[in-house]
Amino acid sequence: MVESFPYWIDPLKNEFPVLISACDPHEGQFAAIIQQKVVRPAGGGQAGDRGTLLVGEQEIRFIDSVTIDEKTALITEKHIPAGSSAVLFVDMEWRRAMMRAHTGEHLFAAAIKKKNEGVKLGYIWMEDDRGTVDFEGVDLSLETLIEGESDVQGIITEGIEVKTEFVKASELSSEIRAREGLSEKHDVMRIVGVGGHDSSACSGIHVINTRDIQVFKITDVKTNPEGVRVSFLTGGRAIDETSRIYNLVLSRKDEYPFELEQVGAVLDKAKGLLSEKRSLSEKVMKLLTEGPSVENIGEVSFLHEWVPGLDSKSMKTVLKKMPMEGPTAALLFSPGEKPTFILWVSELKLEAKDYVQQTVEGLGGRGGGSREVYTGGFGESESPEEIYEALVAGIRETLER
Repeated sequence: MVESFPYWIDPLKNEFPVLISACDPHEGQFAAIIQQKVVRPAGGGQAGDRGTLLVGEQEIRFIDSVTIDEKTALITEKHIPAGSSAVLFVDMEWRRAMMRAHTGEHLFAAAIKKKNEGVKLGYIWMEDDRGTVDFEGVDLSLETLIEGESDVQGIITEGIEVKTEFVKASELSSEIRAREGLSEKHDVMRIVGVGGHDSSACSGIHVINTRDIQVFKITDVKTNPEGVRVSFLTGGRAIDETSRIYNLVLSRKDEYPFELEQVGAVLDKAKGLLSEKRSLSEKVMKLLTEGPSVENIGEVSFLHEWVPGLDSKSMKTVLKKMPMEGPTAALLFSPGEKPTFILWVSELKLEAKDYVQQTVEGLGGRGGGSREVYTGGFGESESPEEIYEALVAGIRETLER
């Protein structure tokens, strides 16, 4: 039979008598070896237990639990004489957080694997209510990860009992999730199961019921050459962080204003405005150093400028104030989310529409105006530069005839 531990059988038990068999310096602190394996040492994707040792009347805090030469060691800031008896108190706030994060990771990984059978688990680490998991082998979309988060929250709400059993490695089912090579190292394995949602070989500590996780929330997603790294929070930390972000948005709702369900559109707009600001800065510097773009085509002066950030009304105001002497064609183009432009002609034989309408309609745009002015626009475009270049080329070609 596989060796069992108190934190597997009853993870909520927090007080144990222990004997310190040795205490040696360890990376600037001390490693107090205890004979009883009553705390969960770091490993298997999670940090170790923390807590306090009561040695006589002295309280000594241990900030980690590790394995040294197959023995459980408590990392302390103070030396404890070998042979000392003590009462060990587990920091249950820390342990409960680890339990929430670890079970949450199991459920999330299972949900993602059900959506993408080819996905493999890479780096995994849980510390406090925070967790990180790498998914490798397939391209995972943000939508898939968000769906997985929703699946986990549904399982949390169901309040499913988390059960443990021991299975011979030779009898391990293909439905049980286990690290590659794990069954070759152990004859008997501990399996942690959550209803029909997940069954995994694991040596870590877990909640008693999925409802104990409270909340599972993805907080960051980063892509890397192998796949994607997902960071998440559980429990009170997840609630606090979600509330903090929500309140940041709520406090600005009336100042701008916008509705909460419009946050995505507001962020998209802000991104577009930042891009326009950078383009406008570049344009201003160009105008100050080089002047406007003007081509002389026969007797005609053809002015064309890329003017990010200006709407149709602003472009028309600019053109009205521009001095135009002799035959002139002036094109102002604003990229934006939906590109717009205005063409103004003066003392030319053809109407404004004759220089640009065919190109506009060929690019899927629309427009109209008077003899001297033609205003138009296009739907959302990922390449406004190509539209601008086509308009300039079309007007130039017509002027050259």
